Parts: sequence; C-alpha cells; structure tokens
Amino acid sequence: MSIHIDKNHNLDKRDKLRDLAISGKQGDALSLYAGYGYKHLAFHCVKMGSKTINVYGFDRGWYNRIDHKIPIIKITKDYFTFISGNFSHSRQHGYRQIKDDTPGNWSYTFRGFLSLGIIPYSGLRYLRNGTLVNFSDKEVATFYPMKVDWDGNLLSRIPKKVRAYTDKCYKDDRDIKNAAARSNYGNTRVVRLIKEAKELGNWDKVKPIDTFNLTNVAKRTELIEHFGMETILESVPNVCIDKDVIDGRKYELLRFSFPASNIRQSDTTTIPATYLKMINPSTGETCVEGVPNNAGKSWSRDITMNTVKEALAWRDGDLDNVYLEPVALT
Repeated sequence: MSIHIDKNHNLDKRDKLRDLAISGKQGDALSLYAGYGYKHLAFHCVKMGSKTINVYGFDRGWYNRIDHKIPIIKITKDYFTFISGNFSHSRQHGYRQIKDDTPGNWSYTFRGFLSLGIIPYSGLRYLRNGTLVNFSDKEVATFYPMKVDWDGNLLSRIPKKVRAYTDKCYKDDRDIKNAAARSNYGNTRVVRLIKEAKELGNWDKVKPIDTFNLTNVAKRTELIEHFGMETILESVPNVCIDKDVIDGRKYELLRFSFPASNIRQSDTTTIPATYLKMINPSTGETCVEGVPNNAGKSWSRDITMNTVKEALAWRDGDLDNVYLEPVALT
C-alpha cells in the first residue's frame, strides 16, 4: 500500500521542523497534519531541550489524554527515532500502550508521518504478511525503535528477527505467485485434454483426479458428469474415520486428502476435506456430501469433525452439534 505525498507543501513542513530542531527554544511547538488518506491524524512537535523534539501523535476526532503524554517519535538535528508505529490507545480497549514487538505490523501512525513527505523515502508497501518500508534502497519490515536520518538513510541495526520476517514476506509472495502459475498451468492442461477427448471421442488421457486441477467451473462440471462424483472421490486418498447406523441407514464419515491448489500430481502437498457418505433412501444411490472439517462452527483450522452424528447435526442445523433423530409424525 503506497502513500500519497502532498509535494506542494512537504518542503515547507520539512523546513519548519528542521528549524525547530536546530534553533528552536525549549517549549516551542509545531503542529503538523498528515497527508491524503491520513487527514484525521495530527502530530504535535514540542522542543524539550536544546537537542530533542518530542512528537505526539493523535486522532483529531478522538481525544485521549495518554496520547499527549507518550511521544511516538524523538527528533534531533541529525535523525528521527520512531519509538512506536501506532497510537498508545485504541477505541475498543481504552488506555493502553500498544506494543510494536511484531515486525512488519500495520504501523498506522508511522504511515501517517511518512505521508508528510518530511523524510525522503522510496516506498512503503504491504506484502502478504506485513508492512515493508524502503529507505535508501534498503527494504525491510517495520520495527521499533527505528532510527532514520533526514536524508532517509536507515541508521538502526536491523534485528535478526526482522531480517527473518522480511525474508518470510518475500518467500510467501514467491510461493503464492508460483502456486498461481501452477494452478493456471494445471487448468490449461486439463481444459486442453477435455477438448481433445471430445474431438476424438477418447477420454483415456483424462483422469478423475484431473477434476481438482480445474478452476473453470463449467469444465469441472463436464468431468463430474462424465465420471460421476463417487468415481472422482474414489480417485482421491481417503480414510473412513467413523461408521454408524441410524434409523436403519448406514453412514460413513470419510476424510480425504485433496491435491492443494492445482499442483502437479508429483507434488505431495495436500489439504484435508471431510465428507459424509450415505445411501439415498429414495433412489438407493450412494451419496457423498461435503461437511466442514471443524465441527465447532468456528474459523479454527483444527480438524474436529470426527463422528457421523456430528456431521448429521451440522447438516440438519441442530444446535450444540447434537444430532436429533427425526420423529415420525402420526
């Protein structure tokens, strides 16, 4: 996420702040207002002594006394020291000092200060996992305290955990781009095979598992109609984790390992999926219905759907994951 800088006024702000740092007297103050996208942020700069300016950041529409007591930046004639990347409060939790221990955090106040254009810099962006700032061609995840000179040179030693976090942002970005490329390759390959199969009337080169390489929904539907859902699922590794007989009907809870993100079949990366297998009492056909991996109806990635009754409870919308057997009405 880039930052817009008001180039018509940034030099004036920079000159005033530097004059305050060099020749200002104790108690002199200067108020600065952030640029486009951060207009509600204000920074109050107070000369504390002969060498240091304390900068207090606050939301112009949300008064909090602690914001006027705890500085977020200290400035001298030689450098800026960013103590914190955020306010010391939040609307939800009242007064509290926000910790900036995690590299690459959102650093909203830091972004607002950079939007003033006082410090020359080449970029700031959010890359997959965190905020990366670029000072003098050195891109690194945000961390605090962070010391930068007036020309935009990073003076602080970059901690080991920050370097590792920055590398992780790059790696995750590469992995996601590579996965997208593989996904596109897999989809294109199977679409071509389906076209050839229809033209030649020979489907030998198309396999049931190819269904999971398709991102094209219409083509995926063609394969499901051609092979049948049960045949497709049989082509995927799975285990039966629970069996039950309810009201004279047999049920099985199956756990599948699907190919992840359309990766080539030689890749062993998989994702789990849970299905309920049953007999349709009306037609006698075997039906397989997808159910969530998590029985607790939460965003947790823990796999807790482990019984047929839990799956039936989810399907029927029964509360507390307790399956209520239907009662025949007379």
